[in-house]
This record gives sequence, C-alpha cells and structure tokens, in this order.
Amino acid sequence: MWLFVSFLKNEMNTADLKQDSVLGIAAEKQGAPSRLHSSSTQVLYTMTAALGQRDTYTHAHAQRVAAYSRRLAQQACVSSPDLDNVTLGGMLHDVGKIALSDLIFSNKQASLSKELQGEVQSHPVIGAAMLRHARCNKVICQTVLYHHERIDGSGYPFGLKDHEIPLGAKIVSVADCFDAITTDRPYQRRKTLYHAFRILEEMAGRQCLDGNLVALMVKDIQTNGIEHILPASDTLFAAFK
Repeated sequence: MWLFVSFLKNEMNTADLKQDSVLGIAAEKQGAPSRLHSSSTQVLYTMTAALGQRDTYTHAHAQRVAAYSRRLAQQACVSSPDLDNVTLGGMLHDVGKIALSDLIFSNKQASLSKELQGEVQSHPVIGAAMLRHARCNKVICQTVLYHHERIDGSGYPFGLKDHEIPLGAKIVSVADCFDAITTDRPYQRRKTLYHAFRILEEMAGRQCLDGNLVALMVKDIQTNGIEHILPASDTLFAAFK
C-alpha cells in the first residue's frame, strides 16, 4: 500500500497539474458501468482502512460525510447511478490524506505552516489519482478532485468557479463543511446546530458554497437530525459489490 502511495505521489509531482492529466483514464467510455468492480471495491476498502489506522477522526468523518452527501443528493433530486457515485465520493473525499506526512496527523494546532498547508491541499489531487488507478468512474474521481473548490473561485486545487464545479463535488463540499463544524477536533470544539447553520449560510452568502444546497442541507438536518459515527465502512461498500 505504501509503495503504491509513493508511486502516486511521484507521478503527481512529475505530471502537469491539469484536470485532464489527473482524471486521465478515469474518463468513462461509452456504456461503461457506473458501479465499481468488486476488485476496485476491495482496493478502496483497503485504502479507507489504512487511513483509519493513521487517523480515526478522518475515518469516521468520511462515513458521516458519505451519509450526509447521500441525504443531500436525494434532496437535490440526484438519481441513481449518480446517487451512489456521490455517496462513494463522500466516503472517499479525503482518501488522498493517506499520503500526507505524520506531521499533519500529529498536529494539534488550528494553524499549519505554509509548507504543511500546501501538503494538505494536495490531498484532492492525490486522492483522484488513487481512484483513477483503482478504475473508479469519472463522477467519483471528479467529486474527490473538486470537493475543495469554491463557488467564488477561492478553492483548490484549480480555483474553479460555480458552473465549472460538478454537482457531486458541490454536494460533498457542503456535507464536508457541516460535519467539520459539528464535530470535535483537537483544535476546535463542535458548534451548536444553530451556529453551524449560521456558518453555512454565511459561506453561501460569500459565494463559497452553493446557496441552494445549503438551504436543502439545513432543511434536511432540521427534519432528520445529524449523523453519528456509522458502522465500519465495509457496510457501505457492500452495496457496491
């Protein structure tokens, strides 16, 4: 696994940081199945399990983001197979963090050095490359690659704007932000739901997050409540075998 990650990091360091080069063979061919092959599912489960060994918070966070992403996608009338793709994109959105240094995971401070910030911001690219090599389809790869892009172009890794960002990535962005705000981290206490809604709405007002999706997210949480830590991730992947 670690040799595989090292290979991907070297590949991404030597390749031009362009969307086409990152997605590469992830582009779906006409008639290609949207679900994952069982061999790919096993690879992805191994990736998430390995990440869980390095950082238990990130592992549990991924499960909650997957659940929130599915709920939000349903509210946004996303239909199958993209509903499943967005769910997996939510589960795997941080899988590129498996390649980050131990300094990232051991850091207990809210702020990072410029060098470590740059390393953290590489995780969408690394994650998309890993999924490309695992033969994931284009929707899942794009969701992972673009989940830190922002409507106003202030995100990373490409600084895409509103219409350039796929819907799946916008959905995972909202789910990711909500879970980060409402859970405890070593450097940050969880916020109340009222405060979390205010933060999401402010981010939508600044055109960081999609305003329509934020409104749907708030409505869904008010109706159905928050997600707690879910069972082991193999229960999610079993649906895609």
